[in-house]
Amino acid sequence: MRELLQKYANTFSIQLEKISLSENEQRSVNHPIVFLFIGDMVKDALKAIMTINEEKWQNSSGVLYFHAYQTDTITGGNVLSLQLTGRDQDRKSQRKETYEAFYRDDNKLIELNKTFRRLSSKIAEYGKDYSSLKKVNLCVVTAIDDSANILIQEFTLLLKSILQESFRLVEVDLYGLMKEKQDGENFALSTSLGISFLTELDHYQTDEYTFVKELQLTEDHLRLNVSHPPSPLFDLVYLLSDKNEDGLISSDAAHQNIEIISNLNLLKNRKMITDYHEKMDSYNHQDFKRGIKGNSRQPVYASAGFSKVIRPNKAIALHAAHHFFNELLLSLKAAGKEKREKVLSLFGLSEQHFEKHYHQYLPPVEKIADMNGLLGLSSSYQTVKKMSVRDAEEYLYEGGTQTFFFNNFEEPIREHSQGLDLRDHIERCLYENIINHEQYGLYCGYLWTSDTPGTEINMLNEIDKLVRDTKNERLEKEARLEQYYQQLVDHGDFKKSYLPFSDKKNLKSFVHYFFEAVYGTKYEILKLKVKQAILKQYRAVLEEHHHDLRKKIGLIDQLESLLKQTAAESLYDSDDVLDKNIAEYYAGTLARITAKLKEKRGPHFFSDERFFGNLLSLLEDGNAMTLLERLLLVCNREVLTQEEFHLSFEDELLERANVMTDYENREILSKEDLFKQLYLRLHENSCVQIEVFNYTQDHRYEEKYFFGDFYSKFMKFALEKEHETRQWKVGCAHEKKSSGIEKLAIMGGFRLIDLMYYRNCEKYYKAYTENGYEFHANIVESSV
Repeated sequence: MRELLQKYANTFSIQLEKISLSENEQRSVNHPIVFLFIGDMVKDALKAIMTINEEKWQNSSGVLYFHAYQTDTITGGNVLSLQLTGRDQDRKSQRKETYEAFYRDDNKLIELNKTFRRLSSKIAEYGKDYSSLKKVNLCVVTAIDDSANILIQEFTLLLKSILQESFRLVEVDLYGLMKEKQDGENFALSTSLGISFLTELDHYQTDEYTFVKELQLTEDHLRLNVSHPPSPLFDLVYLLSDKNEDGLISSDAAHQNIEIISNLNLLKNRKMITDYHEKMDSYNHQDFKRGIKGNSRQPVYASAGFSKVIRPNKAIALHAAHHFFNELLLSLKAAGKEKREKVLSLFGLSEQHFEKHYHQYLPPVEKIADMNGLLGLSSSYQTVKKMSVRDAEEYLYEGGTQTFFFNNFEEPIREHSQGLDLRDHIERCLYENIINHEQYGLYCGYLWTSDTPGTEINMLNEIDKLVRDTKNERLEKEARLEQYYQQLVDHGDFKKSYLPFSDKKNLKSFVHYFFEAVYGTKYEILKLKVKQAILKQYRAVLEEHHHDLRKKIGLIDQLESLLKQTAAESLYDSDDVLDKNIAEYYAGTLARITAKLKEKRGPHFFSDERFFGNLLSLLEDGNAMTLLERLLLVCNREVLTQEEFHLSFEDELLERANVMTDYENREILSKEDLFKQLYLRLHENSCVQIEVFNYTQDHRYEEKYFFGDFYSKFMKFALEKEHETRQWKVGCAHEKKSSGIEKLAIMGGFRLIDLMYYRNCEKYYKAYTENGYEFHANIVESSV
């Protein structure tokens, strides 16, 4: 279920990012882009950059990826790969052996040629995704300490030569990923491998670098030259480390570097907008190259930094699901606050319902009058008036009344009681009147069948109370019946005449009183016995169903707990500014949305089939997965589409920041204060991902670009702040309705000797070389 929640949160975040992509051409790349990943160490980078491009680029489906690997790669429709020979080499010569193994294996070279040509053909197939096919951007990515990068000139120039057969211009940039954190056992060796690559790279980037090799190899083993005239191998080389310019190592640096690569390629290749504004200052690749080169005759390199302030869409989506589920639970619980008489009626336990049962199971009370025919004509009142009522009954009827009552009342009731089966009736009341009723539902069924103390009303307690009351009433009537039997006839509460010749009249009055008081009471006792039998079945059936309902409620509680925990976990690494008051703000937001839905769809809209319908049916599988799926479906369709979730980045953030304030609180965050905080966050976190030795860097050139809505108030604020410095070129890559702001800082002009990495690690390289380690394969000499 956690995976489902995370997928839901990711989907919302992506949808919000892409909400206006159909109009936002700025997130499309203009020319085809091919990513060439070299070495095992960049497999994770390949996966990450594919994910980012898919999320952010409208035409990402046309981007192609190639991976040259030794042990493992990934698969996908847009991913082509080739496994290099020469695995498990000697540590002392692994780079050299990788190089030599490549040149020994003609079959592998043929396979590489075929794969590159298939890649070139695929670009043409995806041509409709791009606005221009005049140029192809080849983006080479490698980890500098991966031994496979010894073949970087071969892979780059072979692919470039094949692409040049179909495209006028192929522009090649390199992104070298560096790791300076010393957390492994092979730090010295890995840094020596890195220095080896950088040394070769410095050779590749000279103006005099040339290359001629027979790398184009046909299936018939015919060889053709791949050549490169005197010029640097790569247009631009970006070196991106896990340590930034301030010397700080971040655990998020690897992902940040991937975002830099993606955004640099977007900045370089994005479509130009029609409503261009001069203050946008779009990126110009040639201007940046000239800017970092200056007057230097030595190869120079670039790096970049990336920061973003984004609405925490995933956390928002998770809190929305949690709070909407809480609104559902509040609605269910509110329905449980019903009057006692109403609940008894819903369960079929009101007095009117008992009267229906009596009518169904008991002979009519009027049948008692039929016993009047049992009295003998010779009887006289004078004879019985000094007798007890019991004796008078025996004298007058000689057991006939008791037999009549037994045969006509007690025996039928006994038979009915033995065969009494109210399960269907009780279940029908429970499900039709409550659980399946839109006004009440599952929670009311659970709450009202509970015997937990403290609940406002629960039927098991009510039934127990009715049982006690019925028992007490029965005991009372049985005691009264005994009193009737023990009293003297003449003391009975009936009308007597003391006039002569009134004997028969008095006897008739007594008999009427006798049947009404004695057998009327017996009849009432029978009704109470029926009531006891009914209540006994009610308790057994409701107790049984409550046990099942408790399991269902347990699933609901489990889901509520999971939603609460997942929402809270989404803020574990909370940002004081960006994540402020999410729980409080969206609790209020969901309450307002629920109120709107009630007004539009009625007070019981949660029970609509469009929403949750019958909760019981969503829990039939014995787990809460189906209910969670329905919740997330409803959230996606009915909640996250509400206007409250589509405020501008700055408006939502400002409202949320001030959600806890009131009129007496002077600490309300103004829009200007918020903008200052956001601007400083972007500035401080966009430090370039390389550490250079400032005193040796003769030339430093910088440009800074924002990605966001150029016409938003915050962007105007940020651009004005940047222009105040006048130290670098500032631009804005305009994107409509962005849910955040991103900043890309690019810097170049430094040499290898300016790198702290190079200065600190060159000693390891020299030590390993002096001890017989072979890091090169005469590349310098073999490159003509």
